[in-house]
Formats: sequence, C-alpha cells, structure tokens
Amino acid sequence: MKQITRMATLGVLLLAGASGTAFANGTSAPEPAPIRYTPPPPPPPAPAPAPVVDTCEPGPYISISAGIGIPEDIKAPVISQPTNGYPTDGKIDMENGLALNGAIGYDFGDARLEAAVGYQSHDIADSEDDIDISLLTVMANAYYDINTGSDVSPYIMAGAGWAHVGMPSDESDDVFAWQVGAGLGVKVSECTTLDLGYRYLKPNKFGPDGNDVYKWAVHNVMLGLRFNF
Repeated sequence: MKQITRMATLGVLLLAGASGTAFANGTSAPEPAPIRYTPPPPPPPAPAPAPVVDTCEPGPYISISAGIGIPEDIKAPVISQPTNGYPTDGKIDMENGLALNGAIGYDFGDARLEAAVGYQSHDIADSEDDIDISLLTVMANAYYDINTGSDVSPYIMAGAGWAHVGMPSDESDDVFAWQVGAGLGVKVSECTTLDLGYRYLKPNKFGPDGNDVYKWAVHNVMLGLRFNF
C-alpha cells in the first residue's frame, strides 16, 4: 500500500515539473476554437391583403331625396274675368316649395335605370286665399355615371312619365311630363352614395275641365342618399 502511494506522489511531481518546464520555455496551452454566430433566418413575408371587392355594383338600389323647387311663372291666357282664383294678366307668379322624391332602380355600373315618384307643391304668390298648385309625378329615369376613378362621380340623366297637376277649386289634370338633369354622386361608404342633383321638370300644358292652356316648368335642386344592396 505504501508502495502505491509513493508511486502516485512521484507521478504528480513529474507532471508538475513538466508543466513548469513548458511555461518556462514560453509554450502556452492551445487556444479554444472561435465560436461562430449564425443569425436566425428572416421571418417569412406577410401575406398580401385580400383585394377589396365591391359587392354593391352592379345591383339594385333605392334612393330618397328632398330639396327646393324653384318654379317658373305659369304662362296663362289673358282673360277678362278671374277664374278659380287665377290672375288675368297672362301669367301666374309662383313661390318656391319643398320637393320630395323616392326611387327604386338597378345600377349596371356606368348606367342606371329607375322608377321614381315625386311630389311638390307651390303657392300662388300674392293670392288672397291659400291657393297652391301641386305636382305628383311617376317617372322612368335613365342615368349615365362618369367614372373618375375616385369616390366622386358626375352624372347626367333624363326621364319621362306622368304628372298629376293639382289646381285650385279641386281641379286637376293628368298630363305627360319629362325632365333632364345632372349632378354629383359622392360615395360615403361601400354601399351608400350622397347625391346632389339638379332637375328641370316640364309637364305638358294643363288646365281645368280639359282646357290645356297653362304652361309651366320647375327647377329642382335635390340632396339625397342612394343605397345599393
């Protein structure tokens, strides 16, 4: 046992002596290999956004609008005696009035077709009694929308149909009517358009008891909304 212990001690001394000799001769221990850093791969590109699909065109729509009707003077024949509250000087001065309109139609993209119902009433100016003349219209209208590549689309339109003219003393007349106009459509959401338009509305001659002697036209400035679905 003592022999083994002496041999182990001798081995340790020999190793220590060899190490001291190596350091004394300027020999150093080998340097460790450098650690190389490998960056992680870049993340995959984000997927492209899905294209926005306009689900509202072409397709049906409804519209509502209100505005001011600016009537021209009614051209009337010169008569010697007043009749049903009408003046005798060859014209009837009219006042501005409220104009209302509603329509249902179909949008084909650049063109639209619709059926529209409108109503407006105008007082006779300077009349002693509360006398007015009203227009109830049912029209078929065609529109052409000008594509500007933006949310603003000018348009032109024309229409024709039927007008029921209400006159004083419960008189009325049913006549043909037509209109032309232009305007701007401003898209405020995917399916809603703000509509600012002008209409020149012209009923045929009308009058009481089948005497179609009165000529009239109205300029309508309208603001409304159009809903595609």
